[in-house]
Amino acid sequence: MRKPMFRARRAGLLAALLVVASGPLAGCGVQETAVIDAGRPAVADLLPPREGRMLLFFYSPSGELLPVPRIVEAPWPVPTEGADGPDVRAAIAALLAGPDKAERRAGLRSAPSLPRSASAADRVVTDGPTVEVRLRLRVGRLPAPARDQLVCTAAFAAAAQGAVSVSLVGQDERLAPADCPVRPVPAPAR
Repeated sequence: MRKPMFRARRAGLLAALLVVASGPLAGCGVQETAVIDAGRPAVADLLPPREGRMLLFFYSPSGELLPVPRIVEAPWPVPTEGADGPDVRAAIAALLAGPDKAERRAGLRSAPSLPRSASAADRVVTDGPTVEVRLRLRVGRLPAPARDQLVCTAAFAAAAQGAVSVSLVGQDERLAPADCPVRPVPAPAR
């Protein structure tokens, strides 16, 4: 006698549950609407201000050369035209020191052939559209990935958009001026 009563109660609970659950599933009478054009998407510069960061270039785990902002303690001096660039030299020294702990955890790395000696950055001369980076190492045998890291880091330290050529000068030779292969993506007009 107990079994039929239990089945009846169970069937009643199941029916009540279906009625309650069908309300939200039915959509409550909300009608479908068309897409409404609301203008352009929001655009924001995700980098910290230039005065508070340096932009170094490291390789991602997939082998892509990426700009990596590194926050600096003191305000970062903006380079002046034609002056010796201690800011560019500091960026090159930071690059040669390699990725910091957080950057390494993120999988960023330097080219294996790039020397890990921050003291190798000797002098930087900015003169018009060309930046000359003098290094205390042999640059003639540096493979392209290591040269690209040096060129991009120097170019973006010297000019906000990296729109300068960089000549690497080492103990063995002077390389022809080169441009950074990584170009910034322009923000859409607002």
